Amino acid sequence: MRLPLLHGSTDGPLLAAWTLDPLLVNLLALTAICYGIGLRSIHRKGRPVSGWRAASFFGGLAVVAFSLIGPLETWNDDLFFIHMLQHLALMIVAAPLLLLGRPVQIALQALPSGYSRAIVGSVFRRSRARRVATVLTHPLTVFLAFNLNLALWHLPGMYVRALENDLVHEIEHFAFFGTSLLFWWVIVDPVPRHHRAPAHWLFGMCFGTCMIGGLVAAALTVANRVLYPYYLSADQPWGLTPLADQKLGGGIMWISGAVYFALMFAMLYQMVKPDDGEPQRRAAAQVATPRTDRSPV
Repeated sequence: MRLPLLHGSTDGPLLAAWTLDPLLVNLLALTAICYGIGLRSIHRKGRPVSGWRAASFFGGLAVVAFSLIGPLETWNDDLFFIHMLQHLALMIVAAPLLLLGRPVQIALQALPSGYSRAIVGSVFRRSRARRVATVLTHPLTVFLAFNLNLALWHLPGMYVRALENDLVHEIEHFAFFGTSLLFWWVIVDPVPRHHRAPAHWLFGMCFGTCMIGGLVAAALTVANRVLYPYYLSADQPWGLTPLADQKLGGGIMWISGAVYFALMFAMLYQMVKPDDGEPQRRAAAQVATPRTDRSPV
């Protein structure tokens, strides 16, 4: 439910078009408050969190707000490329930023140790719960969920249905954001840590996702007709034609997705490649360390 008097309008500047959704505003505010309380609690326990992690989490919340109650939400009914920017912001910016803030770990550390152990134990000491968690966080499951969701919601029937029905539109956002959190959860910092995917799976997930996203974007970019009839009757600000708007949206999805996942691929490679200088450092350390074993050879 949105307050009509505070509903964003596309009549003014882009950055001024904000929509007040009380449920979402309260949810974001409550999340920020709970995270702040958790930070303060573990700081008192002598285990402060790095400042960049806290900034990452609050930055992720800001991106969610900008996407779902800000200009991207207000303008997505009129411009296809704005809708693409909204999806990309949620999927490849907000989701990893939130997870880099380690919200689950902070919540568990902020609780009394007895409660934390009870919560973790009640979930992961049960064989059925462990099996479910293992299946849900398996790289193949995550890869399929993320990319099937991406492809299905860009089918013309599904996409237009989401634009015409508010409930379906909210489900679409939930699906995009939920599968993105699961995708980045496996890569960034899963709980428990033994659910971290092996390096070769991470490479495969990023490469395959880049390819599938590129195919969807290419279909939008090279099409010689408007694939989503909804935009034929929508207001077209800034003099964009529906077809030009579609090609722009596809191009943004293509370039930004490819660049982002290429950077992720490079970062993963840096994480797992062998360090050529490590053997020399170990040898030097052994030479520099005095022997404490005086027994004869």
